[in-house]
This record gives sequence, structure tokens and C-alpha cells, in this order.
Amino acid sequence: MRNHHKLTLIFASGLLLASCGHTLQSESGLYNVKLERTVKVPVKGFWTWGKGNPYANQKTGSIYIHPLDVSRVQKEYPDLAPIFQIQMQDYTVQAIAKSLRELNAANNTNWVITTNPAQADVCINMALVHFSAQRPGLGVAAKVGSVFAPVPGVGTVVGSVASGDICIECTMRDTKTGQLLMAFKDENRKKARIYSSAAYSRSGNADLNLKEWAQDMADIIRGTAFDRIGNGTYRDRLNERSSVGAMIDGSF
Repeated sequence: MRNHHKLTLIFASGLLLASCGHTLQSESGLYNVKLERTVKVPVKGFWTWGKGNPYANQKTGSIYIHPLDVSRVQKEYPDLAPIFQIQMQDYTVQAIAKSLRELNAANNTNWVITTNPAQADVCINMALVHFSAQRPGLGVAAKVGSVFAPVPGVGTVVGSVASGDICIECTMRDTKTGQLLMAFKDENRKKARIYSSAAYSRSGNADLNLKEWAQDMADIIRGTAFDRIGNGTYRDRLNERSSVGAMIDGSF
């Protein structure tokens, strides 16, 4: 029994190390700024340039959405990587197109999504920097382990591994000047539960998260990118926002 306890301790320690959070530094090279944490922005790390909207008086413009960079997971998941790229593109285009329709109607402007990066005023880049497929079978082990494991917390650690791991980096830049306007990094925003049909798909946790991050990008654009006056900044909005409200709605 003593050896069994020792093996369990080793196993749990390994899983704890494997489930640690990812660094805030860019692993894709998309940004070189220092991200910060705040409960008002429910992502792992966030940065904004802190100045007014450079497009406040621009009636027409376009946004280019670069395909999700999946090069860091391509080798290990050659079947899933191209699916993630298509999913993220679809989700992001749909979410941002909806925001632009609302903005155009409200401000009498004509901002659109373009498929030509050379014509864009703003470009969005995204990179999938970490991914491990969820393992639904371990979810059951986690539930059992939480009751019978001799080491407290082992069941929870196993459950974390079972749910999979995904981490993304995103930036928004002015295409003409190259000025970085926004950057964020996040991981495991949404988790597919064991009782969900999505939990029985290796890509289930990825799908939920990609959809969430696509909406985050649209919310940023909707909230600040086309401020008519041009004096308001995203940081101003954060300072005015309730921390409790941010945690409740889970959006930007």
C-alpha cells in the first residue's frame, strides 16, 4: 500500500506540472509587449495601446482576419489543425461581421471585412500556441479518483488533464503603420463537460474556446474601435467597468 501511495504522489505531481498555466510572453512572436492581468478582462493576459481611436473620423475602412496560425500543433495533430483553422476563421468572420453591421448602422459608416490584406486598415492575427486533446475517459477516472485517491486533489488534477488544454494569442494592428493596438493571450476559457456530447470529441474543448475567442475579438471592435469622438480608450472603459460585472458576464 505504501508503494501505491508513492506512485500516486509521483503521478499527481507530474499531472500538476503538466497542467500549469502558460507564460504571458508571446510564444508565436505576435507581440513583444508586457501583458497584464485584470479581473475586468477575463483572459489570462491583456494589453492595449492606451490612446484614442485612430479611426474615429474614418467613414469607410476594412479589416483583414489572418487565418489562425496552427503551425505549433500541426505536427502532433495533423488531422485537427486544419479543422481549427477553418473553425476559427468562420467564427471570427461571423462575429466581427455582426459587430460591423451594428456599428455601421449606428454611426452611418461603411466598415467591412476584406479578403485582401493589402487593402486593409486593420489586421487581426491569431496563433494557436498550445493544444492537447481532451480525454473524456479520464473524466470518469477523475470523479472516481476524487473519492478514492489517497492523495487529496488528485481527482481534480486528472479532471483538468481530461478536459484538454488550449492556448491562443491574438493581436490587432494598424496595417499601414504596423502599430500594435491590442494583444491578448488566453487559455481554457471554456471546458466541455463530461456529460456534454462535445466532450466525446477530441476537438470538443477547442471548438468551444475558439468560438469564445472569436466573440471576444468582435466585442473589442464593437466596444472601442470606432468611437465617434476618438478620445475614449479601451482602458477608460475598463476603469469604468465593475469587476463584479465583468466576472458575471465573462466578456470584454
